[in-house]
Amino acid sequence: MADKLNRDPACLESCCPGQFGAPIPHAGVTFTAHTNLTLIDLRGDLQDATFLASAKTALGAAVPLEPNTTVAGTDCEMLWLGPDEWLLVSRNPALINERLPIEHGCLTDVSHGRAAWQISGLHTLALLAKGCSVDLHPREFRVGDCAQTALAHVGVLLHRRGAESFEIFCARSYAQHLWHWFTEAATEFGYEVTAADA
Repeated sequence: MADKLNRDPACLESCCPGQFGAPIPHAGVTFTAHTNLTLIDLRGDLQDATFLASAKTALGAAVPLEPNTTVAGTDCEMLWLGPDEWLLVSRNPALINERLPIEHGCLTDVSHGRAAWQISGLHTLALLAKGCSVDLHPREFRVGDCAQTALAHVGVLLHRRGAESFEIFCARSYAQHLWHWFTEAATEFGYEVTAADA
């Protein structure tokens, strides 16, 4: 059960608050480590009407069918990963877990296999452009869009939360490497690390 497991941060350094880098009045980038998210991988057949109907009932909304989009359900967000795969992201492990009553669907808790951060601020796009080839201009990558791509040679999932705000997920084993890249790349802008959202 997702709510019974102890979740240690994937990268302790990313949970240490402070302001770093260029000494400017307002940090150009702000990082917040997510340590309380429940992440469930959902797989199912889009040709299976029973799966689609039960997923909609269990999640409070239909799973997104358009590539690289997200849908807000009850107690979770559903991020499109592929034609038969979605990531359920929630802060409520009591309601979102592997025992959701989704017929013909396969649910796997991947919370402990992922690290996640919220990155925001005036220079967020400039920071991400240093290591990511996806066109993040708002005309091409809208609020609510998501994409699996490489950032600093690490496979990540990007989710745009706002004009200058993104959630970034990566494999836990790469968290330390990616965090070191973040801090090095953000030094010129000045960056702030806020307390983890545990």
